[in-house]
Amino acid sequence: MTVQIDSLAIGTDNADIATADVDQLFDEVSTLDATIIDAIERRTRLARTLAAATPDATEPDQASDPYADLGNDGHVFSRMLSRLAQITR
Repeated sequence: MTVQIDSLAIGTDNADIATADVDQLFDEVSTLDATIIDAIERRTRLARTLAAATPDATEPDQASDPYADLGNDGHVFSRMLSRLAQITR
């Protein structure tokens, strides 16, 4: 199943909004953002190390793209991660 990130319709009804602890939600989003940044930085370091260790290797096959289920947005995300790893090579 392919799902576009920008089309994820996560609905909330008015009851959910009324009972939500907004500060807690902001804190949770901030925590997730920090976790994502840490993971991207680690992935970038690993990809650069792998590229240095295997200079003759080709790029991974697009068929094995782990973000393919996200549709076009997943392809864009995959390319962004690839560009981050190539910045200082």
